[in-house]
Amino acid sequence: MKQQSVHALLVGAIPGAMPPLLGWTAGTGALAPAGLALFGIVFFWQIPHFLAIAIFRRKDYLAAGLKVLPNENGEAPTLAAIFVGLVLQVLTTLAIVPLGLGGEWYLAGAALLGALMLGWGAVGLFRGGDRRWARRLFAISVGYLPLLFALLIVG
Repeated sequence: MKQQSVHALLVGAIPGAMPPLLGWTAGTGALAPAGLALFGIVFFWQIPHFLAIAIFRRKDYLAAGLKVLPNENGEAPTLAAIFVGLVLQVLTTLAIVPLGLGGEWYLAGAALLGALMLGWGAVGLFRGGDRRWARRLFAISVGYLPLLFALLIVG
């Protein structure tokens, strides 16, 4: 699908986000909103994470004949998609608290990590996201997810 459409990102994000949902469902014996929210966190995390790679590896994707948003639609739609993905990611991370996951420490840490992600995303959206910016977003996203889940475990 990567040779056919930029939507391969969304399709590929589904199996990428399945492990927490499967783990939740196996552990509780039921498909529940909390498990779906964990799925959502990983699903929405993948969008800005991958699009950042697609920006700084733009030429490689072009040479390989793979369709990615920066090459097919340009910089502005890619930066907007990154920002929307970040907003959905952060909202999902905060939405799990009313579902009974994560306590005060988690909420404070998730809000802080989310502010960092959204802030860096806003820099790219409003000031222009070049390769250097995209590499930093990628680096931030690599640390973000394990830190977020560590906060969830701690509380």
